[in-house]
Amino acid sequence: MKAGERHVLTLEHVDLEGRGVGRLEGREVLVAGAFGGERAHVELEHVSRGGPIAHARLRELVQAHPSRRALPCARHEDAGGRCGGCALMALDEPAQREQKRAMLAALGLAVDAWRAGEPLASDGRALGYRVSAKRVAFGGAGRLTLGSFARGSHRPADMAGCLVDHPAIAGVADLLAERARACSLAAWDERRGEGALRAVWLRLVDVDAYEDPRARVLVTLVLGPGVAPGVVSALAAELAGDERVAAIACSEGREGNDLRGAAPTVLHAGEVDAAAWLTFVQPNAPLAARIYDDLLSDESGAPLEGARAYDLYAGTGATTSRLRARFGEVLACESYPESAAALGVPPRRAEAFLAAREPGPLDLVVANPPRKGLGAEVVQELARLMPARVHVMSCGPKSLARDLEGLRGAGYELARLHAWDTLPQTPHVELVAKLRRARSPHG
Repeated sequence: MKAGERHVLTLEHVDLEGRGVGRLEGREVLVAGAFGGERAHVELEHVSRGGPIAHARLRELVQAHPSRRALPCARHEDAGGRCGGCALMALDEPAQREQKRAMLAALGLAVDAWRAGEPLASDGRALGYRVSAKRVAFGGAGRLTLGSFARGSHRPADMAGCLVDHPAIAGVADLLAERARACSLAAWDERRGEGALRAVWLRLVDVDAYEDPRARVLVTLVLGPGVAPGVVSALAAELAGDERVAAIACSEGREGNDLRGAAPTVLHAGEVDAAAWLTFVQPNAPLAARIYDDLLSDESGAPLEGARAYDLYAGTGATTSRLRARFGEVLACESYPESAAALGVPPRRAEAFLAAREPGPLDLVVANPPRKGLGAEVVQELARLMPARVHVMSCGPKSLARDLEGLRGAGYELARLHAWDTLPQTPHVELVAKLRRARSPHG
């Protein structure tokens, strides 16, 4: 196999990036724009030397998926744009969920069916659902745009008018880019160390006001390292006059891909809790409450109750408050300072929190880790403490598969695995794994 060769390839499933996966000569071949169940003429673009992966370009479909449809977004790659965020948009939503089920199965994650013929759960919202979003800034003074990186490159992909974001989020993002151009604000250029704006974080202030057409947005401007807040004061003043903007802050970003930034500086005050700045929220708010209820229930769906529970990666307390209504003692753990303060606990990493606990009766540990998963240290500490149940909410299928293997080795069995289609049009999926202790700490 070498670059430039053309083949007819049968695609088996999609990967976590939404690329079709087929096989040639024992290697996985990744094809953007193709889906499981299709046959296609492809041209090899890159073949790793001695490795298991090759990349190919889709040239022509021999057999298309029966659920392919006209693209609703003009900025999609297949419509001539550069945005690759909605890699499954060329299929209707039921077919997207079937692709995700097959993707999970390829990772060894067998999802328990919610009802006949429906292996993933959703709330039926296909567009306009995101209540929080990030945009990367591109372009010099007077030319600034907000968007993402085109697939596999550092080229800008303009996301103006994004269809998956809540209309208030999309509207404020477009307003922000327009006003930034009017203020001659330049995007941060990491190679040259110049410019100002690296990214923006946008989220609804009240995620429960999802259906309110007047929903208001919290804006956080993430600046380049060393950029003073005064550089964006004119932009903040422009935005503050719009009724959709609830409050504005800025934060100095970190180097590399970490765009969350440091503690924010408020530029336009609003009635916003300090814990809301830059903290993670589930982007699909209408579905989040149902996922949390699933996370805190047993295999039959009955709410869990008990004497003691730990809540790891607790964020601003969406699960902690629910646990405190059902358990006698609930200890929460969160590493982000503002969120930890809102919970009334010191900021602490999950590894350190668990290491400080002594073995004893423990009914439940709930964990909602970032994409990288629990990791070996947390799994090791759980093996030492041996709670009766461990329930994990995960946005990283690959890391969850690894963590489940570790927990099985520590004496747990997987009772249920549920999948939630939180981000339609994309390959992302939220998983809820419910594990029970299968044996005593001593085997």
